[in-house]
Amino acid sequence: MLMQRGLPLPAPELPAGITLRPQVPSDAEALGALYWDSYPKGAAAVDLEDAVEEMEGVFAGEYGTPVDAASLVVADADGNLLGCIQTVTSPPWEGIPAVPFVIELFVHPEHRRRGLGTVLLLSAAQACHDSGWESMALNVQEETAADASQLYQRFGFVEITPVGAGESPSI
Repeated sequence: MLMQRGLPLPAPELPAGITLRPQVPSDAEALGALYWDSYPKGAAAVDLEDAVEEMEGVFAGEYGTPVDAASLVVADADGNLLGCIQTVTSPPWEGIPAVPFVIELFVHPEHRRRGLGTVLLLSAAQACHDSGWESMALNVQEETAADASQLYQRFGFVEITPVGAGESPSI
């Protein structure tokens, strides 16, 4: 389900003991492990090695041009990555609006329901707005539709028809 929302969104409130920073290429291995742990097995990657390769592909621009200021991680006081949002422009899929597009938003299962996904989403939206963008878009996968849709709808994201297409892109 393709969704879009005008900007700005509310300002994020960072939970105590959590840091927020842009992701960097040296995070690829830790992000791959987090990605692997965050989705049902086989839904996002076939194994841990594939998950790391997916993250390396994000940094290499395989899924669009990364928006560095809106591609963020949250970490605990020890620097362990707990969640991530990855935002790009010009993704390779048809039907995506020409706005910043969230290709991934994931939080480790042990750290969900603590507001980390909200912090990531609102922080990325703020970065996009600060860069002059008027909206952002994302795609909700069936595997995460229930939880993800609630988060996005709470902040006013609405389902849209893909640009020039009759059905949602497969991402």
